Amino acid sequence: MSLPPARIKSGKASLIGGIVVGIATFVLWTAITHELGANTAPWLAAGLIVSAGIGTWIRIADL
Repeated sequence: MSLPPARIKSGKASLIGGIVVGIATFVLWTAITHELGANTAPWLAAGLIVSAGIGTWIRIADL
C-alpha cells in the first residue's frame, strides 16, 4: 500500500508578502532616484523590473 504523493500547498501569506515587498521595493527605488535626480522613465522602468523580481523571489522562496 503506497501513500499518495505529497503536495506543497502555497500559502496566502507568501503571496501577500511578495506583493508588499515588491511594492515597498519600488517605493524605495523611486525615493532614491528622486533624491539622486535620476527619476526618469528608464530608471523607473528598471526599478519596476527589479521590484517585480524581488517580489517574485520572496513569493517563491517562501514556499
